[in-house]
Amino acid sequence: MKDYNRHILLLVKRLLIALFLFFCARVFFLVLNHSHFAYLSFLDAAYVFFVGMRFDLSVIVYFNLPIILMHVLPLGKVKNKKGYQYFIKYYFVVVNSSLILFDLGDARYYDFTLKRSTAYLLYTLLSDDVPILIPRFIVDYWYVPATWIMLVLTAWLLYSMGNLQKKTFPDKAGNKFISLAYQYMVFAITLGLALLGARGGLQNRPLTVVNATKYTSVKSAPLALNTPFTIMTTYGHKYLEEKAYFELGKSEEIYPIIHQYDYPDSAFRKINVVFLLLESFSREYSGYLNGYKGYTPFLDSLMQHSLLFTNAYATATRSVDAVHTITTGIAPLMDDPLTVSAYNTNKINSIAQLLKEKGYQTGFFHGGNNGTLNFDSFSEMAGFDAYYGRDEYNNDADYDGYWGIYDHAFLQYFAEKLDAFKSPFFALEFTMSSHNPYKVPEEFQDKFPEDDVKMHRVIQYSDYALQQFFKTASAMPWFNNTLFVLLADHTGHSVSMAENMRKSPEYQLKEQQVKYYKSSAGQYAIPILFYFPGDSLKGERHFTFQQSDVLPSVLDYMCYNKPFLAFGNSAFKDSSIRVAYQSAHDVYQITRGDYSLLFDGKKSVSLYNNQLDPQQKTNLISSEKQIATELETLIKAIVQQYNYRMLNNKLTP
Repeated sequence: MKDYNRHILLLVKRLLIALFLFFCARVFFLVLNHSHFAYLSFLDAAYVFFVGMRFDLSVIVYFNLPIILMHVLPLGKVKNKKGYQYFIKYYFVVVNSSLILFDLGDARYYDFTLKRSTAYLLYTLLSDDVPILIPRFIVDYWYVPATWIMLVLTAWLLYSMGNLQKKTFPDKAGNKFISLAYQYMVFAITLGLALLGARGGLQNRPLTVVNATKYTSVKSAPLALNTPFTIMTTYGHKYLEEKAYFELGKSEEIYPIIHQYDYPDSAFRKINVVFLLLESFSREYSGYLNGYKGYTPFLDSLMQHSLLFTNAYATATRSVDAVHTITTGIAPLMDDPLTVSAYNTNKINSIAQLLKEKGYQTGFFHGGNNGTLNFDSFSEMAGFDAYYGRDEYNNDADYDGYWGIYDHAFLQYFAEKLDAFKSPFFALEFTMSSHNPYKVPEEFQDKFPEDDVKMHRVIQYSDYALQQFFKTASAMPWFNNTLFVLLADHTGHSVSMAENMRKSPEYQLKEQQVKYYKSSAGQYAIPILFYFPGDSLKGERHFTFQQSDVLPSVLDYMCYNKPFLAFGNSAFKDSSIRVAYQSAHDVYQITRGDYSLLFDGKKSVSLYNNQLDPQQKTNLISSEKQIATELETLIKAIVQQYNYRMLNNKLTP
């Protein structure tokens, strides 16, 4: 056992050497970029370094897993052989030196990009320009390779100091069984600890880049991270290509995304703002919007006292995309959500940040398990003051056993928390119960019986929970001075014709409606409404509206006059471009009025009239050339700016 223990100690020493290399690289990063982190005190910087060890350990374990196994496997004298130990040594030095080289090189690059490089760096290293540029970089930034060489030599020296001695400690004959049992036990424990280190802890999901903002500020996150980690966790993600459909300035003229409203400072309205994002509330479920009984009686009643957008669309089919879109104004035009994409370290503006600058208290509420879809980390990234999830609710008597706290309970908690907020405030609440596995609390089983479309039951329950929230909130002093924005994150289950026909007449949609909600446009159709109990904000708007229009519309309504970026437009400006667009499987869709165009990135594929042809059987690309050209021009301008700004970290004015 003594010989086996010696190999375990050697493993610990060697992993500590790797950890020391990453520590030195972080010091180097801080020295080179001190001006960006000058606000940090010594203790603050020490804390960020401590947080950074978690990301360092993750990288170290992943890339050193072969030598971890070679140290802990019960292989007896084989591990003392020179060839075995030479392999470990050279693997350790080569692999960890390579990791540190990326980290040191990126320390210099950070000053240009203001973010840690992602796996996109590997793609750029394959470009034809790199062999030409590298010699120039080595000359100009000589201190990077010099520091790297010094650290490699240090690692070699420290490693050699911990080499095996010639003397071994064979096990006694009578203790072989005990020795073998002990070695397998240590082997299992070590593998468990390695797994824990690789995934970064006991949280629901392995560490991602955005988790850095959960433990330190957004500004300090690049210091806590390391470049091998950001490359590793974004490897395999699809990268955007820069488009050149027009001159860049021309694309900005066609579809402006930098907004600044012409209001005096004194005009700004310090009203409270609450976003209520409703899980899977399809437009299809609304009786008011479809002329039947429907499944959202309370939401339907609210529509009649609100500014209602009758032709509104989600930007994607994922909840995480909706959260990002309504808070940042950046609609998703790539397959990966922003927070796990190669561009998740880009600087963004969010409504939480913009209103905090106006003295607002902000909060992100979601009754789900903390860590779900990285909402807690995103709330930090987006500048919210606090995140409130299942952990903060702290009463699992209301836990649904799957996703988190039931809506009827968490929405009451939401109202109580808002009552304790200091006005003016901004809050986002994302409901969660209207979701698979379609479960409602025991006390509501009879009130909301299940039918053949399970989604309808939980939609009715969540609509009821929403009604109870407004009943509670309406008695609170802040209620009348609050703008409520209610919208779905995406659509839910859409009934088939057979399911629809089995329903009683008052619950049946028209045949054309059923067909429309199955179309490429209808599958994104959601309700969006602005409800302000203390104001005259009422009526219906029938133009095309989308989730990315929410942020500019709210800021316009508040008479906000600072510049901001949003890939949408205000509902209150007559000059606004009225479109909705989505991206899926390398095909873009843009909708305006009754027409939807599908564009594959190079050419328009099809054009449909959703009103006259809800099943999208007739391609109008040849017969409606003017409409097709107009929509293609718009989507090209949007995609070009989106890709350019994502690639170049230009998502703020």
